Amino acid sequence: WDWVNEDVEIRAPYLATLVPPRLSTGELSNSLTRELLIRFGHSQDVRRRLQGNFSTEGSIGPYSVHLQQKKDKLMKTREDETDRNVLLWLEEYTNYIDQQIKQARMEEERSSFFAR
Repeated sequence: WDWVNEDVEIRAPYLATLVPPRLSTGELSNSLTRELLIRFGHSQDVRRRLQGNFSTEGSIGPYSVHLQQKKDKLMKTREDETDRNVLLWLEEYTNYIDQQIKQARMEEERSSFFAR
């Protein structure tokens, strides 16, 4: 953390792009991602870059199902969370996922309609 504190505006958002994209109930006490949010989650840039980090992934099957499962896991994490910066990020990110779910469902419906 000393390294980040030397230049918080540059290094904290940078670190948000590198931390493992995991934040679950079982990992709360040892989560580097959670520690980053606790220390620097007041920064909108950190929260946005962490969203990008968590959104870089692949999936098999309907994307809307994948996103819903991801949201459900984050909501479960939220139940046990106490830090306001982590809660803020969880709220922002789950709202973003809600938008992505709506878009994915529309695309899936459109694809199934034209596949007929």
